[in-house]
Amino acid sequence: MKSAHINNNHWNTLVNIRYHMYEYLLVFSCDKVTEALIHNVKRYFEDNYGCHYAANLIPHLTLFKCTIHENKVDRIIQGFSKVAKHASPLQIDLTQFNKYEHGTFYVDLASKSSDHVLDLVRKLRNEVGTHVKQWAPAEYIFSEDPHFTVARNMTASQIEKAVMDWLYREFQASFQATEMKLLRRSLIHGAKYETVATFPLLGLPDGQYMQGSLF
Repeated sequence: MKSAHINNNHWNTLVNIRYHMYEYLLVFSCDKVTEALIHNVKRYFEDNYGCHYAANLIPHLTLFKCTIHENKVDRIIQGFSKVAKHASPLQIDLTQFNKYEHGTFYVDLASKSSDHVLDLVRKLRNEVGTHVKQWAPAEYIFSEDPHFTVARNMTASQIEKAVMDWLYREFQASFQATEMKLLRRSLIHGAKYETVATFPLLGLPDGQYMQGSLF
């Protein structure tokens, strides 16, 4: 039997890279009242359906997600900051509950609010998409369906129970989104998210929007 040769230098390099890779999330947080309302629903899902991926998740609306080396994130931060300076605060209206086929229950946005969020996401993509595609080609997502997750990784029986109680049930709440937050989490098991940057939506006047101006 041939012996397997391990290149320790190569292994150490891979370990070192892993310790500097982070999962980044760009999100809208909600106001305290809306957060409490969603959290109560999350707690119900955990207590009544056994959804363990519910109550511990802080309510947020994900705009962008990627896994990338920390040395490559500076241009992304620059791009987000530029977009935020010329974006105005958004009115976020929540309407009802819905689900995805892969086992996620969520609170949906009103159509007008969803359109405004997607317009902001389009500007974010235009500003940083080239860089993200280069450095994280299979590890990034720009939001295509803005929502607030209630529970994920639900089993078929959990979904069946939740559908009977919640599907398309109204959820009336609204708040003004005035800033985006960039969170990051190490890929090391058990790591928690931390805030690394905040981008106030300032609504400053600007000339014609310059696509991809950083690159």
